[in-house]
Amino acid sequence: MRITIIAVVGILSYLLVLLPGYFLFFSEDDAKSEVTELLTKVLESGSGAKSAEKLPLTNPGDAPPPK
Repeated sequence: MRITIIAVVGILSYLLVLLPGYFLFFSEDDAKSEVTELLTKVLESGSGAKSAEKLPLTNPGDAPPPK
């Protein structure tokens, strides 16, 4: 009986997470929703900022003295 209850709760919690995500990213009219457009803009702007920032590879100096 306990195993059945745990299985039912597990399936329901899985569906609770899966179904909203499915309807959020896969709309019925095959058009991009506002959420997916916003996510693509955020990802594009975030990746551009990381690639533009290059740190120079120089010698940082001597190693600290041993303790």
